[in-house]
Amino acid sequence: MTGQWLVLKFGGTSVRGKRQWETIESLARQRLDQGYRVVLVCSAMSGITDALQRLAERAGTHGGKKITEIISQHRQLSAELGIETEDLLLEAAEQITVMLRQIADATDEVGRCAGIASLLPLGEWLSTRIGERYLARNLEIDWVDACEALQALAEHASHTRRAWLSARCVSGSDPALQNHWSAKAPLLITQGFVAAHPQGGSVLLGRGGSDTSAVLLASRLEAAHVEIWTDVPGLFSADPRVIPAARLLQTLDYDEALEMAASGAKVVHSRCIRAAAKAGIPIQIGDLSHIGLTGTTIRHPEPTSTTGTEGIRGVCHQPQMAVLLLQNLDMREQVGFLAWVFAQISEAGISIDLVATSETTTTVALNMISNQLDEAILADLASQLRQRCAVTVYPHCSAINLVGRGARVALARIDPGSAFFASHPLLMLSLCISMLVQASDAEELLKASHDALIEQGLDGV
Repeated sequence: MTGQWLVLKFGGTSVRGKRQWETIESLARQRLDQGYRVVLVCSAMSGITDALQRLAERAGTHGGKKITEIISQHRQLSAELGIETEDLLLEAAEQITVMLRQIADATDEVGRCAGIASLLPLGEWLSTRIGERYLARNLEIDWVDACEALQALAEHASHTRRAWLSARCVSGSDPALQNHWSAKAPLLITQGFVAAHPQGGSVLLGRGGSDTSAVLLASRLEAAHVEIWTDVPGLFSADPRVIPAARLLQTLDYDEALEMAASGAKVVHSRCIRAAAKAGIPIQIGDLSHIGLTGTTIRHPEPTSTTGTEGIRGVCHQPQMAVLLLQNLDMREQVGFLAWVFAQISEAGISIDLVATSETTTTVALNMISNQLDEAILADLASQLRQRCAVTVYPHCSAINLVGRGARVALARIDPGSAFFASHPLLMLSLCISMLVQASDAEELLKASHDALIEQGLDGV
């Protein structure tokens, strides 16, 4: 054994049945035979986090039936795997009840969010403890608590929801952790989605945060790379469920992948890619049902590679966007207006996805999901902004994003009259061209853009 670490992450559809766990066991054995120390990072079973979230939303009512349903799903999985887990199931049921009582009794937002942050990761706790018992029949394995390795960064006092439900974590090498875990079994299993709060308790890394957990752990352990095993083989030029002609992208650099993830591609979380880029850790994405297929690799580009230098790599759909149209009658007389607007949004603990300004109008787009927004929070923000400008709120919007290093060439292909852009550099154009539309128009624009911009030979690449 070389002692080098490798991190394998498995999503909710990848831990739901015996066939999936047999494949996980096979992959773990292969990587161990290759000389790696292996960490398995697992999500909750599909649907469990959503079920726990619904319980949290109705914490003041008796949720006994729903708790029984959650436990029953894990009892069925245990029976399918042929292992005894009744002690784990009883402990989980008790913890769910305790956490729901804590949420219901909370007297402020901090107490409620802290309770939710302790309740939701119980799905990951169950999947990994069950997985540990199944894999232990044939492999030397230890369960480790992700909160030992990942600690959240402190947030501004006013950013309660983000601090507890969408936290950021310390990254970088951790030799003490490496030594501590090296003393355990060569195969470890741990939860995704969760980290330790600086003052005690657990926090969440946001929905989809298990990807981020895997990369952060890889950073702490100086792992060779991260493998993300899911139910699709990788990133495509568009969502293949909407665009059947979408092509698999075999390689992407971190910037391209980050833009795609931030623009609506759901295979890998954007925080995960950002953390991987910072640590220089490659990400390999594969389909657990077809482990022999080539997937997508995200990494620094090869020095001699030209892949991704031209054209649009992907056309992405980012749903559930809220758009604020801010009208200021004379911005020239309003020194510091934009700074004030951004300060109000920042004080609310909200991050901005897109912004555009003109002499009289500022358009701001916010992601409802990543910002943990609902329409009440949006209305409060709009009310605050009306102190200085007229505000129109469009709560049901989508962004269609064209991602690739050939964005200026794409402009010429969209409009032949813009051929100037094909041969002249623009000083204000990034890897992504974003177009905001009403949600009902998104699919039509997505299809039209893919037909016009994605070459048949793309990365067929």
